[in-house]
Parts: sequence; C-alpha cells; structure tokens
Amino acid sequence: MTAVDRTRLPLPAADRTFTLPAFERADLGGGIAVWAAEHRRAPLVALHLLLPAGSAADPPEAHGLAALTAELFTEGTAELSAVELESALKRIGGGLTTAVRSDATVIALTVLSQHMAAGLRLLFEVAMRPRLDAGDVDRERELRINRIRQQLQSPGLLADRAFLEALYAKHPYGHPAIGTEAALRSVEPADVAAFHRRAWAAAPWTLVAAGDADPGALIAEAQRAWAAVATSEDRRPAPAAPPDPPSVRERMVFVARDGAVQSEIRLGHPGPPRSSSDYHALLVLNMVLGGQFVSRVNQNLREAKGYTYGASTWFDWRLGRGPFRLQTSVQTASTVDALREAVREVADIRGPRPPSGQELEVARAALTRGFPRTLETASQLARTGLQIALHGLPADDYANFPHRVAAVGAEDVRRAAPRPQAPDPRVAGVVGARPALVAGQADVGVGGP
Repeated sequence: MTAVDRTRLPLPAADRTFTLPAFERADLGGGIAVWAAEHRRAPLVALHLLLPAGSAADPPEAHGLAALTAELFTEGTAELSAVELESALKRIGGGLTTAVRSDATVIALTVLSQHMAAGLRLLFEVAMRPRLDAGDVDRERELRINRIRQQLQSPGLLADRAFLEALYAKHPYGHPAIGTEAALRSVEPADVAAFHRRAWAAAPWTLVAAGDADPGALIAEAQRAWAAVATSEDRRPAPAAPPDPPSVRERMVFVARDGAVQSEIRLGHPGPPRSSSDYHALLVLNMVLGGQFVSRVNQNLREAKGYTYGASTWFDWRLGRGPFRLQTSVQTASTVDALREAVREVADIRGPRPPSGQELEVARAALTRGFPRTLETASQLARTGLQIALHGLPADDYANFPHRVAAVGAEDVRRAAPRPQAPDPRVAGVVGARPALVAGQADVGVGGP
C-alpha cells in the first residue's frame, strides 16, 4: 500500500485532451443549410432551427412582435391544433421550445433518435406553417402584457429595462424581447402573420442537429422532411448586424422605489460584437474583473465591503455591439459607495491596476478546465453550431477555444483593456429608494440622475 502524505495538497493532474465532434454540412436548397454532428451518449437527437431574425427585427412601433410570434409556434400548425401537435410530440418523445434573442430565433426540438424522421417533419411544419390563429394571438398577447406588468414590479428586471433604454435609446438593441405593453396592445393577428412571412418564412435557415444518429443519415432525413414543406419563394439574405449605437454620454438613470431596502445597480456601455479580434482576451479580462466569485468586483463589494451578496460582470455577445454590464444589488445606504467602488474597479483594470499574472492564471483555468462540461449533451453541442452559424465563426472556433484562451497573455489583455469597446462605466441604471443617491452622487463618475 502506498503511503499518502496528508500534510500537503495533492498536485492537480495534467489537463485531459478534449475533442469536439465536427459538424458535417450540406445545402438542402432554397436557402436552407443543415449541420449535423454525432453524439452517442443518449438515444436522443437535438434539432435546433436557426431563424436569423430576433427582437432587433421588431418594427419600431411593435416591440415584442418577434417574441409573440415565436411563442405561437407551439400553438399548432396549419394541419394540427395545439392539442394535436402536443400529442404528436409525445408519441415521439419530443419536447419543443422557442427562444428569441436579439439577433436570432431558435426553434428547438429534442426527440428519441428512433423518431428522428418524424421529428424533422414536425419541426419544419411548425416553422413553415404555424397556425397563428387569431384567438391564440389575442390570448398570448394578454399573457405577455400581464408578464410585463409583473416584471415592472421586480426591481432587478426594471433595472435591466432602464439600463438598456438608457444605453441604446431607439437602437434595435434598446428594448427587451418581450417588448412593452403599449406596443403589444397595437399588435393584430395580421401583424403576426406578416412578420412570420417577412422575417422568417422568406429568410435563410440553418438546421443544426446533434445526437445519436449518423450525420449522413440525419442530413438525408432532413432533405426529405424539407422537400415536403419547401416552397418556390426566393429567400432573402440574412439581415446584416445592426449599426453601431449612438454615442453615449456619461449618465445615470434613477428609478425611484420608495421604501426599498436595496438598490439594483447596472453599470456599463456598448461592448464589442462577437466577431471582435479581442474576444478571447476580453473573456479573460472579464473573469478577472467580475466573471467569477474570486473576481475583483465581487471580492471588493461583497467580501471586503459587505455591500452585497454578489456582484458580477459580463459581455452580452451579439452580431452588433451588445452591452457590457456590471450588475449587483446593494443595501440602500451603500448605493453611492458601491457605485463609486464599481466604477473604480472598472477604471483600474483598464489602466493603473492591470490583471496580475496570478489573476490571469486563475481566469484562464476557470474558462478552460470547466469548458468540456458545457458540451456534455446533444443540445449543448447543437448550440455551439448555432453560434458558429449565426456569427460566421470559423468551423474550429469551439474546438480550439481552450487553446486560444490558454494562449492569452498579459500583453493581450493590457492591449484590449483600454480600447473603446472594453469595459467602461459609461451608463448607470439604479432602482431604489430616493435617499439612496441624494448625497455623494456627484463624484461617482457616471454623471447625475
């Protein structure tokens, strides 16, 4: 028996080699592409259909239209009622969901691999021929309006909304996907049908599939399923990334909630697009600043000052310049001090106090050593294909992610940190009690409310 020295911590083992399954690609014709990868850990196939229009495609007078339309995909097709669609999904062990982001909408269907062909037929039928019944539109619209009213009672969600509006104004990124009550009130069933026809039915699609199936067989089944619903209508090119948002002056937006014992704080500015050459360096920089528990912002505001239970930062990577934000919830009496400390942390990492070698080592390890566990399921693998397709990334982007992060050095981070699209506390959104900002706000560093 080998003796164990329990007076010392064991040394970590060498990192294991990680190999990401590759996607096979094919063109189904009519502007439809399919990407397929093999993932044999469970008898399931994940089918994700990427429609290249999201909430940024909402008309200016109808914010929330894309999300409302996408929600109706689960309410039946031209041939199937909502009940019949649900029954058909249950027969194949399927689960259908929709997700609307700023730049895209995804219809996701996970099915038992033995029912892959039936799942593909249902997925294309749902996307091409949704029912869009007037009664369903009215009912779902009212549900979403009530949800918006609920959200406006949540300080955190209210702060998110105020921050976006202050940051982007009338830019396509300046509203949440759910929209506003006033805009949804104006939406009619004909508007929903017109949006589906304009934004999705005539747009190029990418089907990303991963699971317990041979990629060649999956592509062949997708070809047959698409042929059953395809039309001769020409498809327009995918929309370009939104333009850069207007320049933002330093400002603070304060939403009063009298009697609140906490203040919700959002701080940031428009960051870089996902295509930025600084992507990996900024990921490492963000991990040091606020991307993990041991980050500077959390250690300062939570551990050292005791203002909050947690503070974090992140980049919302989009086709255009998505927001960089710092987020926390602090005691009302600490609002100004917390803002001041948060602004200082962001300013310091951009200049006088760049990340140390130890901080960079911890940040790189946090990004790379946990990376494989984010790709354990077929759905997780399919989502990597979605990101590559949406952003036009190199095919090996995710496969080489650990190596590219590990190669980020101190000079890469220092070079990226001062650039205009790096973290910058340009706009603050605060939801809290009125006395929270009465005294001391003038020297916070982001203007007055």
